[in-house]
Amino acid sequence: MVIDIKDQMFQDTIGQEGLVIIEFWAPWCSYCKLLAPILEELDHQYGDTVKIAKINVETESVVSTELNVQSLPALFFYKNGSVVGTVTGFVPKNTLEEAINQLI
Repeated sequence: MVIDIKDQMFQDTIGQEGLVIIEFWAPWCSYCKLLAPILEELDHQYGDTVKIAKINVETESVVSTELNVQSLPALFFYKNGSVVGTVTGFVPKNTLEEAINQLI
C-alpha cells in the first residue's frame, strides 16, 4: 500500500533499504489523481522490492520546498538515501516500470 508520510518521516523513509519512490502531490492536482491508482498497482506489483510513499505538499511543505518541487506530481526515486532519478508530471505505467526496472 502506498503510504502517506509527513515531513518529519521523510529521512527515515528514504533511508530504507532498496528503491524508495516519493510522490509529491496535492488534492487539487488532477494528474496526481490519475497517477494514484498506477502507483497502487506498482506497489502491489513490486511488493517489498520497491517502497512507495507520498507527501501532500499542501499540508507538508518543508521537504518539497527544500527539494524545489515546482510541478505536480513529482516523483523522486531514492536508493540508500540519495536521489537516483526524478519524474515530473503524469507518465504512463509502462514508463514508470521502465524507470523502476533500471533502478532496482
